[in-house]
Amino acid sequence: MSAAAAPPTRFLCASPDAARRDWLQRALADAGAVEAAPCDAAGFVARIGESAPAIVFVDFSTSAGASTLAHAARDAFPNVPIVALGTLATPAPALAALRAGVRDFIDIGGPGDDVLAIAQRLIDERPLARGEPPSRHGKLTVLLGARVGVGVSTLAANLAVSLQRRGTRAGRAMALLDLGLPAADSALLLDMRCELHFVDAVRNLRRFDDTFVNTAFARHASGLALTTLPADLAEMRAISFASAVSTLNRLRAYFDHQIVDLCGFSNTEFVGETLQAADEAWLVCDANVASAVSAMALLDALRPADEDTPPAKIGLVVNKFDAALNFGADQLARRLDLPLVGVLPERAQALGRAVNQGRLLADCAERDPYVRALAPLVARLARLHGELPDEAAHEPKARGGRLSARAAINVAHLLPNFLRRS
Repeated sequence: MSAAAAPPTRFLCASPDAARRDWLQRALADAGAVEAAPCDAAGFVARIGESAPAIVFVDFSTSAGASTLAHAARDAFPNVPIVALGTLATPAPALAALRAGVRDFIDIGGPGDDVLAIAQRLIDERPLARGEPPSRHGKLTVLLGARVGVGVSTLAANLAVSLQRRGTRAGRAMALLDLGLPAADSALLLDMRCELHFVDAVRNLRRFDDTFVNTAFARHASGLALTTLPADLAEMRAISFASAVSTLNRLRAYFDHQIVDLCGFSNTEFVGETLQAADEAWLVCDANVASAVSAMALLDALRPADEDTPPAKIGLVVNKFDAALNFGADQLARRLDLPLVGVLPERAQALGRAVNQGRLLADCAERDPYVRALAPLVARLARLHGELPDEAAHEPKARGGRLSARAAINVAHLLPNFLRRS
């Protein structure tokens, strides 16, 4: 029996010049495939996390932000070699590349054989980080809230623990990053104490290895890793948004999935950058007019100035749904112009009893309607890891559809006239 073929070597090239990328692909044709990468720092780092390239190339001859790209990639993935593209005819690109800490410099005016030789040398020399699991290229899901109190922290905790329990048998590791307000609600819901808060994690980014991640992060009984905002929120001012996003992307190497709770986080710039790095994002909204108005305001704040549609990747989760309120989930999704991802029923008493016992509803009441409605959301995220759909994922999803159909009404009649789009 022949051995399985090794996966092809991947290279990433951040250059706005398509001809430059084509030139690099021809030079590296015998070594692997060159893929285009975004030329913004958040997108670039996210792409590295997704594709796990052997080498990343940054074009210093045409990109004004090349140094920023190189710094972001080096901070998030210190073991991935960065090679600069430029010309030795003018010293400025080479000097900027040197200051950015690249591993090598390729003269685009030189022979293609030099490119192949440099790439092969770096591949041969590249060590694996101590204890780092090279096969993990984790996913990132962001949870937003229409307003504080819509149940994002409860959803995040139950979702993350359920996802961890589902993935344990396959050896998968999950993390919950509670960056929402009020701070550290997830630690209360999970009955945990979090010693390493998020700012500490950002400051220790260069220390990340398997030992550090496994010992410094708080762990739930399920195996879920947790970090939260610091008690003194002023500490967040000491870190940049770029370094925070780099930390999320760096953690892709250690966790198969990160659930990031951003409900109540007021800085839309950071929220926007995190959305760019995310694989998926859900906006959690109550089925009432006040939450709908808040959701529309949040989407307007996150929407680029030159676009009329909501930011990409965002889906809608309707929480605390009660058919008796006559507020349809499907119609709310159409009003917000978002795909409906899930519908969770109103279960305040059941959720409250579980919290008062120091437990999650997902742990103590598997047949509760809330937990059953959560199942398709867990399955949706599990499929991002390559899992096939299962029967358990379909049945609750059908139930959610029937609930919203029974409650179907025209939401436009409930919303104030000034919210109606022309």
